Amino acid sequence: MLSQATISFVLAYIAAYYVNGYQGISSVEWSYTPIILFVYIYGSIFYVKGKNVHEAKISIAKSFGAGIAHEMRNPLSAIKSSVEIIQSLLHTKHPTDSVPHYTIEQHDYQMVNELLDNMHNTVDSANETVNLLLTSIDQNRIPTSTFKIYAASDIAQHAIQSFSYKNPLDRLAINITIENDFRFLGSDILLKYAFYNLFKNAFYYQNNENFYINISITSHNNWNQITIKDNGAGIAKESLQDIFKDFYTHGKHGGYGLGLPFCRRIMEAFGGKIECASVLGQWTEFTLSFPTESSSGMRKLKEELVSVKSLLYVGNESDVRLRLKKQSQQMGFYIETVTLTEAVKRKEYEFEFDVIMVDLNQINRQWELLTVLESQLHFSEAQIHYIYDASSQYPIRIERHLSVYPLEKNYLLDQSSPILYQLFFELTEKIEADRNVIPFKQERTEKCILIVDDNHSVRNLTAILLEKQGYHVLQASNGQEALGTMETHEVDLILMDIEMPVLDGIETTSTIRSSQKPYRHIPILGHTGDTNTPTLKRIRNSGMNDYIIKPADTNNLLDKLANWI
Repeated sequence: MLSQATISFVLAYIAAYYVNGYQGISSVEWSYTPIILFVYIYGSIFYVKGKNVHEAKISIAKSFGAGIAHEMRNPLSAIKSSVEIIQSLLHTKHPTDSVPHYTIEQHDYQMVNELLDNMHNTVDSANETVNLLLTSIDQNRIPTSTFKIYAASDIAQHAIQSFSYKNPLDRLAINITIENDFRFLGSDILLKYAFYNLFKNAFYYQNNENFYINISITSHNNWNQITIKDNGAGIAKESLQDIFKDFYTHGKHGGYGLGLPFCRRIMEAFGGKIECASVLGQWTEFTLSFPTESSSGMRKLKEELVSVKSLLYVGNESDVRLRLKKQSQQMGFYIETVTLTEAVKRKEYEFEFDVIMVDLNQINRQWELLTVLESQLHFSEAQIHYIYDASSQYPIRIERHLSVYPLEKNYLLDQSSPILYQLFFELTEKIEADRNVIPFKQERTEKCILIVDDNHSVRNLTAILLEKQGYHVLQASNGQEALGTMETHEVDLILMDIEMPVLDGIETTSTIRSSQKPYRHIPILGHTGDTNTPTLKRIRNSGMNDYIIKPADTNNLLDKLANWI
């Protein structure tokens, strides 16, 4: 800056000398000096400030770029490893001209599915991490619209399990004590992100072989609290007031300065706070405080969040529709009401609501339209609830792959406010999802299934399950009985046990396929607990269309049946 001032003075003198006709300057107007100094000093100050702001922006950009690149390494590595494992499982055998396909072992098949699920979760987690990094600089952009109610212990334990430890033995350093578990309204991913940052900092500053991290979950002084204490290097007293400031780092190389400030923003978004106490060289303790469910802070947070919730009611004018509209005015959520006829005319993207309620009492015998609506709802991420009356029966068969949550009409009318809060904020797995509680009319389908099994208990339990789904079920204890039953009844599918007395499943199937009877083309599903390759080969060669392994998961069984009838 001094050199710039000197050069400017010399150039100004030369210019004045030239303008003055090459005459020397004999006098100076000192009255201009304050103006010159003012311009020079404040110009220099603004220049330095602007330069610092510019450099800070560049530093922030570099930090975010480095942070995103760093956070992507682990998920990409996990995906790469999963792909390699899947390739090793699928490439052990190669189809040839003589053998156009091969059978994968059930264990390997399950492993492939698990790996694919893990890859899907890894991608979701990576996307969420990038979003967190991008939103960490802006408190207003922390996504609160997806807040749900979680148990603190579940999130803490999952964070401990899923944290990326540099050394597997580091996992043994973390201990958790649950004195009083509590529920909080927030984001599981955001809270795990806070845990990860605190774990990462603690491990970075560990300074002894007996290092530990103790986590305690409890309630204290009208707050629900999680404390995370380690016996690492500690933090100097004069630094404690700065650790939650943006882009502040202390003695940590390669840090991005985003962790603790973002943890503070997370806790503030939850309606809580984060505090730190430490003794240099001895220990550090972070306390995460959450409002209790009955506190004014929690009520205020719910009121703020419910204002961005949306609900679609499908049905005609009814007492349920009027009650929901009234609750919308009182609670502040957005509601839209349409008839079933109007709903099926909508595009798929027009079903993007938090909750969709379909009133079965308002279908007015248009059950075929309900089937059309269900096909459209497949693409919606909304919670879908079917409102039913326990005293009525409904001739419907809910689409197997559609997640539907039954909701009793009178219960909804009596407890509308707490139920709506539950639907908006509770996790879907915490909500009753047994569609069998809806009273179906048994005659709603003409499909008949013949269960052939020598085990009386298996037959009866399977029959009860299928009858609840609306199927007409016939039973036979062996293949000979099954053949006799088919002579007198029209059957749509046979669920066939393999090992049976008198006439086993393989022989029965061969007899059916080789006959000239009208039922020779009926779908037959083998029902066996034997997964050996020779048995599965016999099943295919006998003419069976498919097979189900005992004991079969209910959804898998119903999905198999739905694929064939």
